[in-house]
Amino acid sequence: MAGTDTGIEAPPQGPPTDAPKDDQAGQKKKASIGEKISQFFAKLKMSGVGAGGSSSSVIGLSVGSSSVKVVELIKKGKSFHLHHFGLAQLPEDAVINREIINPVAVIEAIKSLVAQIQIASRPVCTSISGNAVFIKRLTVEAPNQRELKEAVYWEAEQYLPFDPSEVVLDFHQIGKRDKTFDVLLVGAKRSAVESYVGCIEDAGLKAKQVDVDFFAMQDSFELNYPQNPAEAVCLVDVGASSTKISIVQEGVPVFTKDSPMGGAALTAEIQKQLNLNFTDAETLKTGAAAGGVPQEVSDLMAASAEQIAGEIKQTLEVYHATGTGAPVAYVLVSGGGSKVPQFAKIVEDGCGLPTQVANPFNAISYDSGVFTQEYLAQIAPLAAVPVGLALRAAQG
Repeated sequence: MAGTDTGIEAPPQGPPTDAPKDDQAGQKKKASIGEKISQFFAKLKMSGVGAGGSSSSVIGLSVGSSSVKVVELIKKGKSFHLHHFGLAQLPEDAVINREIINPVAVIEAIKSLVAQIQIASRPVCTSISGNAVFIKRLTVEAPNQRELKEAVYWEAEQYLPFDPSEVVLDFHQIGKRDKTFDVLLVGAKRSAVESYVGCIEDAGLKAKQVDVDFFAMQDSFELNYPQNPAEAVCLVDVGASSTKISIVQEGVPVFTKDSPMGGAALTAEIQKQLNLNFTDAETLKTGAAAGGVPQEVSDLMAASAEQIAGEIKQTLEVYHATGTGAPVAYVLVSGGGSKVPQFAKIVEDGCGLPTQVANPFNAISYDSGVFTQEYLAQIAPLAAVPVGLALRAAQG
């Protein structure tokens, strides 16, 4: 995402001078992370992915509810080359609703990828989503550009779902009429940012930027698919604990929704119906079990896909009812949940719009001796967000 960016944030609190030495050390580390949040929290950049520059390596790291994924791209001028892809599964309940519950497990998963891909001490771009993230389109009045920041801050306070002192805020101007400004506001809970950054840095990497999943999805889309300014596109990423829906037009996410539906619910239903443990249920769901997928599991998969398709349809209906943007031309689905058999067709039938599984490698070159087409097809649905994060890292 590209353009002139600006940001506002609550000042970090330093440790009290009279605290015990051990407490001061821990608080000093926390304060240090807080002071760097303005560097980590990615500014809203509308378009511009793939801008010119010399050859360099960029890394996107996505911590989801069920796994950690890493993509390393080599940037050559305006083009990108796939260098590494890695995935490490997380134990059950290590991350719940995108909140890190078991940081040790997350750190160990990241460390395994660091060792596998050999990217120790490298800067990465990561992202957060879920209840810790707040996105809203606002219209504010300000006498001039210089006072816009303060106007956005005061307007934002009445919409924030958490205490303003606990939030990192950023915004991007997307329109202007006289002294009226249209802005896209993003807020993230400081504690969530610190939690993700802390795990990444404890695993031996440097969290250079923190982005939002919605924008990573968009960056991936914009590099790999042509855009028509007269049309909007619905991007859907079905993860383990949530389904993220973003309707994008002319480089702007004009409508977003983070639904609590995800693949974890399907796993739980398989556990319940077949009396299995979590690992065996996941194995059946992903089709990795010997002997194929039982009919009961296929039926549960279809029912889950239809439920998510209904959520997408409802979101599209709300978007069209608001009249805030162009008609949606088609739907692109990604995420582990989109690997359910016939998922794209179920969504297409339910929404009445052309639907396909997103391919984040459409415009990215690769070594066919390292990455076969079959392997890329297998990982493509999982790679939309980490690819978008790597592209964001390339923007600096």
